[in-house]
Amino acid sequence: MKKVIVNMLSREKRYGVVEDGKLVKLEIFPPHQASLVGNVYAGKAVKILPGMEAAFIDFGGERNGFLHRDDLPSYQAAKRAGEADGSISRYITQGERLMVQVTRDETGLKGAKLTALIELSADSLVYMHGIDYVGVSKKFTDHQKQLHWRETASAWKEEHEGLIIRTSMENQSEEAFRNLLGSLRGKFQELTKRADSAKSPGLIHRHDTFLENVAGELSSVVPGEMAIDDFEGYKAIESWVKTQGSQWKLFYETGTKNIFSQHGIEAQAEKALKKMVWLDNGGSLIFEETEAFTVIDVNSGKNTGKGEKEQTIFETNMSAAKEIARQLRLRNIGGIILIDFINMKEHKNRALVAGAVKEAASRDERRVQVIGFTELGILQLTRKRTSPSLIEKTQSPCPVCAGTGRIDSAETAAFRLERELFEHRKRDEEAVWIEANSAVSEALLGEREAHRDVLEGAIGKKLLFSIAEGGQNHYHIKRFGSMKELQEAMHKSY
Repeated sequence: MKKVIVNMLSREKRYGVVEDGKLVKLEIFPPHQASLVGNVYAGKAVKILPGMEAAFIDFGGERNGFLHRDDLPSYQAAKRAGEADGSISRYITQGERLMVQVTRDETGLKGAKLTALIELSADSLVYMHGIDYVGVSKKFTDHQKQLHWRETASAWKEEHEGLIIRTSMENQSEEAFRNLLGSLRGKFQELTKRADSAKSPGLIHRHDTFLENVAGELSSVVPGEMAIDDFEGYKAIESWVKTQGSQWKLFYETGTKNIFSQHGIEAQAEKALKKMVWLDNGGSLIFEETEAFTVIDVNSGKNTGKGEKEQTIFETNMSAAKEIARQLRLRNIGGIILIDFINMKEHKNRALVAGAVKEAASRDERRVQVIGFTELGILQLTRKRTSPSLIEKTQSPCPVCAGTGRIDSAETAAFRLERELFEHRKRDEEAVWIEANSAVSEALLGEREAHRDVLEGAIGKKLLFSIAEGGQNHYHIKRFGSMKELQEAMHKSY
């Protein structure tokens, strides 16, 4: 059974999706990192990129957003008229003001992805401006009603509009449809006025994505259970369930324990932030996320097996394939993904492992494309990226190692200090005061200070050290001066 656990009591909102007792999806919404997806902005084109058929748009964010030519209403209009020639410069100019909507948040060093085809949605209808399109939910139970609503939407929409009829519209009246369409059109016109009157790029409509995402989990064909710890959130979802005629069971929980702990998924959520994942058979996975791609290493670990080596490796890889698909969804890892499975000699085993990844990934809401194995035995796949990964949302780069996971060795820091001291060898002062951690000073002076005399002779100065411990191998040249002067200064600093 599918369960959704919603934690809304604290400022950081989150929800987890549980299937067969395992956490398969974790969405976290930190207040300082609220998703911009769905927000509408007054924007300004600051740079046109003909080679990429795109433009950079200043929409008031930290970075300029990326807008592709195909997401411009002017291009869509030319396309309908059969006059599209492919050059973005025909459809937008530098300095032009336009209304844009975020479709993908900033990730890493990439700015947000934008569209000028504005989309506004309600429970039963999605309204899009700038594109000619009609869509009807495939979940309709009556095929004739599906045809009816397609014809109705086509008859009422204007040339520059796109409409998507949602499942909950199936048994509603045409009058309800027309009223809803009029409301969404009015909302779009109001946004247009705000954008036209905006003096500078900035937000004109904020989209609340948290409850919408929670409600989206209820669209599953197979009903399940949802537990929520906030009464207002519970009432909002309850209203949505009644409107949709959903069979999901809702529970408002008021226990003293954190709702994630109450349902036994807090520990699973914490493990989703770790690099290593243990498999049930004793094997393990190592996740390395980078800006360019994610690498996953499969290890046999404690699984030595009882049969032939090839069979043991195959079983470990099959177990890893299923867990990797779950972890990609749980950690929200997107983009290019490379999986280094344990090397298998038999080609059929590779095919079975790739198939297992594909089958397990079929439950993912994001599109996962399994490309296949390279000559080096690396499985390539991609997962659609729409928002930052769990790691990007919850962790910051280490200020010591700048996110690399490594720091300079004591020897590297010591030799850097030595080179810097040589640059000052022509100064007239008698001594130099250096503050460093003990590892750096020991690496510089050598065991039992064996290098001190040679080094002091080479730079023509006495070396005075004060020790400042810390996790980082570091040093700081504080002052040059006479021995007496520096010794007095060091004494006062203690």
